[in-house]
Amino acid sequence: MTFTRRRAVAALGTAALAGCLGLEPDEDRPEGADLGFTVDPLLTDLDTPWDLTFSGEDGAFVSERSGRISRVDLGNGERETVLEPDATERGEGGLLGLALGSGDLDDRLYAYYTTAGDNRVVRYDLDGSTDPEAETIVEGIPSARIHNGGRIAFGPEDDLWILAGDANDTDLAQNPDSMAGSVLRVTPDGEPSDANPGFDEPRCYTIGHRNPQGIDWLPGGTPIVAEHGPTARDEISRLTAGGNYGWPAARDGDEYSDSDYDRPLVNTGTEETWAPSGMSIYENGDANPESSGRLLVGGLRSQQVIVIDLFEGDDELPEEGTRYEDRWMDDAYTAVSQRTLQDELGRIRHVGQAPDGDLYAITSNRDGRAGGRFPRDEDDVLVRLTTE
Repeated sequence: MTFTRRRAVAALGTAALAGCLGLEPDEDRPEGADLGFTVDPLLTDLDTPWDLTFSGEDGAFVSERSGRISRVDLGNGERETVLEPDATERGEGGLLGLALGSGDLDDRLYAYYTTAGDNRVVRYDLDGSTDPEAETIVEGIPSARIHNGGRIAFGPEDDLWILAGDANDTDLAQNPDSMAGSVLRVTPDGEPSDANPGFDEPRCYTIGHRNPQGIDWLPGGTPIVAEHGPTARDEISRLTAGGNYGWPAARDGDEYSDSDYDRPLVNTGTEETWAPSGMSIYENGDANPESSGRLLVGGLRSQQVIVIDLFEGDDELPEEGTRYEDRWMDDAYTAVSQRTLQDELGRIRHVGQAPDGDLYAITSNRDGRAGGRFPRDEDDVLVRLTTE
């Protein structure tokens, strides 16, 4: 199948209600609006892209797992290779997450990648040098063929957050002296954040994770993380400093109910697999008003975008969608999920929002795990998502 320019896809309906994500309802987001995306392909033939981070109004950096970072002009889709980190692509490892510094560090690009012996985060100074050297700021994160985590992002207080998988060793996720199976929070120089709770490994903010790959922040600054579960049981969780999110001991209601582990907002149960990866909480904007205030999660095995609304307290819940309101779950919000772009793009690795409000997605159809009609001749791709 061949991409056609601005190919419209199926719509998804859900109501816009006050209180969702703590946002006031957007006047431009009418009740009952359809969330219908139009797919506008910008780049094709990518080599298993993993992350993208936005630079200015019209630019982005894209990582490919084989070890290439490209700068992309979002206006015309042109790209140039700017860096080739010494990444080791094995299993799920390789060149993974990207993050661009903020404020005085907006010309420094951070990358998470796998080496022969570990996962690490390095920093490049993009001040004009034609061949910037990598400065390692965090090393020794355990690596394996699977469960490397890999997402990195700067949070609202300008700390760098690093998602580390359990490196296929479940014991490490409960070891407070290990970075594996953890969410790390560090300064731009890689030092432990002052906001960290004091685990034996001082860079850890939370522990007990299996393979987290998505992070973003609610309007008040609360971090939300998506992680892969075992045999389905994928989770979306609200992070609190010092939290222990239960892996490997707890991944369903009976196990959580008899424990002190922090509970998820979403657990997909044993019958549904999302394989959630990169995600974005869409902020108010003109480009996609119908999706404002929603959590958009890329689905790998499920080959879709999962759309999640979070409701507080006595908010009226929509009739459509799947609710996650079991008593054993985190009761800070009630999550309601729906889906869109099912089997339209294949394995969606990340959904991100550019400064101008446009949404972008990248696929991972050439990683050997795509199903149905994927991979196609054009894969892998970077696309812009807009609503008509």
